Amino acid sequence: MKTVALIAVFVVLAGVFCGGGKTGSQANTPATAVKWPVEATGVLTEDEVAQFVKTLPAFSAALKAGSWTPTPPKEGDGPVASLTHFVESMNVPGLEEALKAAGSSWGVVRPTLYKVFAASAALSIDAASPEMIAEMRKDTSAAAKKGVKDYETFKAACSQIPVENKQTVAKHQQELQALQTLGQ
Repeated sequence: MKTVALIAVFVVLAGVFCGGGKTGSQANTPATAVKWPVEATGVLTEDEVAQFVKTLPAFSAALKAGSWTPTPPKEGDGPVASLTHFVESMNVPGLEEALKAAGSSWGVVRPTLYKVFAASAALSIDAASPEMIAEMRKDTSAAAKKGVKDYETFKAACSQIPVENKQTVAKHQQELQALQTLGQ
């Protein structure tokens, strides 16, 4: 039961922070075929993070004003597809005007969201302890087997994220904490 709980935590974490592809499910896709949206794998610069952090209060307020609520993953979507739905659901009415007033736009914020969320997800995968993974592999239940398969697929997808992006997100972790309360 403990293993199933660990898997559930991993899958929820992956579902919230990962997403990608332009459309469709990735649940039955081989690990090497899972691709992030191109925005997620571009280099995340220091200037981009600085502008993004400066824009976060206006972005969050616009999400709240637009009554945004996080979109739950669709049945059968892998973690990379889940992130796409999550990010794209943030384009609420009034967002562009609020971002413009803050000196930005959805066209600037959107790719940065992908880069930051993808790098955060990759950092989470990197932090998974070998003991946790070994424990997951010991459990032979269907849920555990699916969890291991999802983990392996997700780990392969996260290997596509530039190391520099992970380093940049780790460096700015404190400033990016506001992402945890978007729209509240």
